[in-house]
Amino acid sequence: MNDRYVSDDPIHFYPETTIYMIPGDVLYSHKTALSSIVVGHAGIIGEDFRIYHVNRWPSYGHGDSMPIYLSRHKKGEKLTILRHPNKEEAKNAARWAKRHKEQINAYQYTRNLRDIQQNYCSKFVWQAFYFGNDGKVDLATTMINRSTNLRRYIMPAQIYRGLQRIGAFDNVLYRD
Repeated sequence: MNDRYVSDDPIHFYPETTIYMIPGDVLYSHKTALSSIVVGHAGIIGEDFRIYHVNRWPSYGHGDSMPIYLSRHKKGEKLTILRHPNKEEAKNAARWAKRHKEQINAYQYTRNLRDIQQNYCSKFVWQAFYFGNDGKVDLATTMINRSTNLRRYIMPAQIYRGLQRIGAFDNVLYRD
């Protein structure tokens, strides 16, 4: 294993890139298997450089190191790096994700965006930005009604469209 994947390194780069990892970045894949039963998967980079995400395997809410996260993806799978333009808001989302991942007790598609316990990957990332910033950051602004009734599905493509694409890398950690 390469030294740059160790969590306590002061500087982190995405695999096979010169792109710095920044808390609040989102990793997006177009996958259809392993971590997700729908097209796409999203996870958020924490301040500890772990990837916080929800998938169908207990304990449902995960905080994976980069090697563990990549082991959940197919070899050669492309992961896109997405970034929010405001680093402080992104950091708030990262903190929220770490604090709330343990509250998830079911991998389930629900329309109640306030429900943390029943969750899925893109909803969790949306919640991190929205609730981590007191409702000021909505990654799906075209889909969410600004009322107090937060009842919508959040799909991975909405997360993809709600952030800036800054690069991508192929999962090459597990080579033949």
